[in-house]
Amino acid sequence: MVSNLSLEGRLPGHAGALTPDQVAALKKIWLRLFELFKQAGEPYTPPADSDSSSQASSEKQEKKNGGGGGWFGFGKSSSAPAKDVQQDKPVFLGKTADPRWMSLTLEEAIKLIPGEKLERTFWHMVATDNPDACVLRYLRARKWDVDAAYRMIINTLRWRLHNRVDDITKLGESGLVIELNKLKPQLGDDFIRQIKSGKATLGGPDKSDRGICFLNVQLHHKEDQPFEAIQIAALYLMETARVFCGYPMVNACLVFNLDNFTLANMDFDFVKFLITCLERYYPETLGLCLIHKAPWVFSTVWAMIQPLLDPVVAAKIKFSKNLDELQEHIDIGSVPVIISGNPDRKTKDEATKADDPPAGILEVPTSAEYLAYEEEKKAYTKATEEWAKSEIVAGQEDQDALARLERGRQYRLIRIRAEKDLRANTTYHQKGLLKLTPDAHLYVDFGGDNWVEQDITDRV
Repeated sequence: MVSNLSLEGRLPGHAGALTPDQVAALKKIWLRLFELFKQAGEPYTPPADSDSSSQASSEKQEKKNGGGGGWFGFGKSSSAPAKDVQQDKPVFLGKTADPRWMSLTLEEAIKLIPGEKLERTFWHMVATDNPDACVLRYLRARKWDVDAAYRMIINTLRWRLHNRVDDITKLGESGLVIELNKLKPQLGDDFIRQIKSGKATLGGPDKSDRGICFLNVQLHHKEDQPFEAIQIAALYLMETARVFCGYPMVNACLVFNLDNFTLANMDFDFVKFLITCLERYYPETLGLCLIHKAPWVFSTVWAMIQPLLDPVVAAKIKFSKNLDELQEHIDIGSVPVIISGNPDRKTKDEATKADDPPAGILEVPTSAEYLAYEEEKKAYTKATEEWAKSEIVAGQEDQDALARLERGRQYRLIRIRAEKDLRANTTYHQKGLLKLTPDAHLYVDFGGDNWVEQDITDRV
């Protein structure tokens, strides 16, 4: 593949457009991470029957967080029975983690986690992204404070380990149904119902070519499913949405469709969960948040939500009262029927029928592509450690920036070749919105008149 890398048009503070001080901060973060990955920690093996200990720690965490469940605290579904507290204890989330990793302070907990586990989940977090770009999200989120950005990264790593984010992507929706139903009858069915209900769908683009997550709140009633099912569904969709990203489309658009919203649809616990995820664990991934057709009753809810928002996130929120205002940000061809009201104009997601994707597995892959990816991680680490220890040479900033972009591109190409071994296919792969070809090219195709299929394989 011919490289077409350029520094033109790069956003300040992003890969390829860093000041000398920002380069120095990036180098410091890399060196601290590499040192962390060498620590022994305390190896942890879950008990053969870890349900009781996992649930006990989850109960403690749930009480700490205020309890509750569902998607979007207020109101109950009039047709759903109240759920027993015992039923709502997580059985998948936290099952394979030492409870101390989340119960202790960050400084205490991080010392317990073996470096190899932190390193593995770090690279799963990077996934197909340019590794520099991934780390830079945290530096920008913490205004280039190296200590604060480093703490934010390692806090994300322990959170990902606890919540089994890597397992969620490896199992995929079909594998999760099987695994969750093993742990708790109907939990897998509850999970897949969230995925297929239309409550949350991925599509796009918006007018900045970003992928979009539509949240259709009228379809949700908080007591219709356990909180764990909706948490896993949200994590699954957030990780899937990241696949659509490839420079220059580096973040996403989130649309809350509040048409026909009542307090029976409100779930404050999920709102807090989502805000926490976006601010702490997926920094700089939200480009725009649209709140569409909010009724007057939402003003009470908004008064409770607004104080929870980081000012940076709050600045990305805009309101639209009708389709005309929504179309200032999103072309009508990208809008699903539940919002447009036009059944004759369906998005590609709505118009395409597909079989369920095959289930993924948790076993360590043995393919040549996966083994090559493991070697590439070592090579990237070695090259980056040498670069991070080198002095910044005046006059060679552009040359150095292009070299780092090329190094990130090489990593991305090899990671994409191993994608089939590390991420289960999704419904969006089945429908052709995402396409991974046999020759390891990654395509995005939102469909519609305002989009042409794009090869995003070497975008860094």
